[in-house]
This record gives sequence, C-alpha cells and structure tokens, in this order.
Amino acid sequence: MIKFKSAILEKINKPLSVHEFSVPKLLRGQVLVKIFFSGICGSQLMEVTGNRGKDKWLPHGLGHEASGKVLKIGPGVKKVRVGDDVILSWIKGNGIDAGGTKLKNKKEKFINFGPITTFSNYSIVSENRVFLKPKNLGFKDGVLYGCAIPTGAGIVFNELNISNNDKVLIIGIGGIGLSCLLALKSKNLKNIYVLEKSKKKINKVKKLKIKGLKFLNKKKDNEFDFCIECSGKSEMIEYGMKKLKRNGHIIFASHPPSNEKIKINPHELISGKSISGTWGGSCNLDKDIKHFNKFFIKKKISLNMFFSKIYKLEKINDALLDFKKGNIIRALIKMEHNYHET
Repeated sequence: MIKFKSAILEKINKPLSVHEFSVPKLLRGQVLVKIFFSGICGSQLMEVTGNRGKDKWLPHGLGHEASGKVLKIGPGVKKVRVGDDVILSWIKGNGIDAGGTKLKNKKEKFINFGPITTFSNYSIVSENRVFLKPKNLGFKDGVLYGCAIPTGAGIVFNELNISNNDKVLIIGIGGIGLSCLLALKSKNLKNIYVLEKSKKKINKVKKLKIKGLKFLNKKKDNEFDFCIECSGKSEMIEYGMKKLKRNGHIIFASHPPSNEKIKINPHELISGKSISGTWGGSCNLDKDIKHFNKFFIKKKISLNMFFSKIYKLEKINDALLDFKKGNIIRALIKMEHNYHET
C-alpha cells in the first residue's frame, strides 16, 4: 500500500496542514503520479486568502503544476503508461476527464481533491491533466510547463500579433510575466518595457541583457501597442488600458480578487483600444510542451532564474508567505518519498 502526504487547506486565511492518506483503487481515467517537484502559483495564494470567492470545497488539496513519474493507471487510461515521466497541469488536454475524488485522512475525515492537486508527494490525477515530459527536459524545469510557460509564452506566440516595431509593456514579473519576457526576447523587439516594483526581480531581469529592454517609470508618459498585465491587480489592468495607443490591445493573465471590478472609460473602447483575458495562453499542451521546450533549447535560454528557493512540503507555508511578499518569482516544492511506500 502506498501512503502519501498532502498539504490541505482547511480554513481560509489559515496555514495549510499536512495530512497523511492511503492511495485507494484507481477509478476510470485516474493516474497515480509520484511527484518530484510542485510549483506554487498566484492562484493557490488566492485560494488560501479567500480572494477567489466562497470556497465550497473546503477542506481540500491544492496545487496545479508539477512533474513526476507514473506509478499506476486506472481503467481506460491510454495516454500514459507506468514508468512514464510526466508534467501535470491545470490546462486540460487529451484523455479522460475523471473529475475529482474524496479521500479519508487518519482521523477518518473526508478531504476533497480536484482533477489535479500537486501539494503532495503522490497524487491521483485525471488523465487529461497529465502530459509526457520530453526526455531532455529536467523535472525541476518541467514544473514551469504546467502553468507559467504555456500561459506566458502562449500569450506571445498564440494570442498577440506583435511586430518588431511595436512597443510592448509587461506589468509584473512573476512566472507568467517572465515567460512573456523570454518569449518576446526571441522577437528582437526595439521597445520592451517592464513595470515591476521588486528590486530583486528587476535585478534578475537585468541579467538577461535583453536588447531593447527598458524599465518603465509610472510617472513618464508612454504609449504602447500592447500591454500584458501579470500582476494580479485590477488597478494595474486599468492602468495598462490607459497606457495603450489608439487601437492598442491589453491582455491580462492576472487573477484579481473575485470581488473587484475593472473600470474602463467607454471612450477608450471607441478609440479602438481592446481588452481580453487569457486561458492558459490558448495552449494545447499535448503539442506545445514539446514546441516550447525546443524553443528554449534552440535559443539557449536557461530557466534557472525562475527559482529562488526550494522548499520541503512541511515548509509550504513559508513558501506561500515568501511568494505573497513578492520575494520570489516561482516557489518550488521538492517532495520526499522514502518513508511512504509499504
């Protein structure tokens, strides 16, 4: 029997607690994955703080991006086999949508788990959230292909028609903002602007030595053809809209609190400005993981700068706090396994 540990959200605005579970018999479309690394995204922070609205699933598991190895497959699973190295993502792909499950902890209390949860050293995942990891992609970097890279690079390659002479503004350098920036680097733009308040993140970006990169001073009067908003703040979406040229476009990958609204002057729309959101960069991960991996290898772009610190599962609340403070671009949780398999 395999026993595993998972960080559980029991109450809003309370620290996550680590519970132990036993892996049950897999149902149709389910895949058991031994997780090596899990990332932390702004979405999880919003769930913990209650900024996604009323949470009807409490108590529940968390996490939506990881890398690992397939240990078992349930009936009907054809996409992966036992022993495959995989990437887990919230973005749906091919395969069975098996839905979530409920498991009892040691205290016989039921805990909800969605189609994908990754704050665990083992996880039962829906087949359509599992993707084969390219052999030349490491497990640590592979985590980024579960959310940050497909969303950020997907915006640049799939959703925006950017030319060399366009002026582009990126607001917020988290995982998605940095992915956008690395994708834009390949386009040899003359004018890429970044708006970021964290000096640590600014210093990291400067080390990339991107041609045409500038750091925006909010007080300066600039106008842009495109704005990519990645800060997660509704007021910055409004700011980005105001900074557009006529017929300019803003796309936001951020996740403002559910109770906030965006205020837009109707004249901005009449003047040709437009606004949209993105859902995972319009990516098809069954194809795009290979595509993006080849791109970063060809351009000799290292992904090491995404990770500032690696945490153990038992220190996940420290990771969430560091992420909330804006000290890190992407928190990485390294899982341990030795004492779980019996």
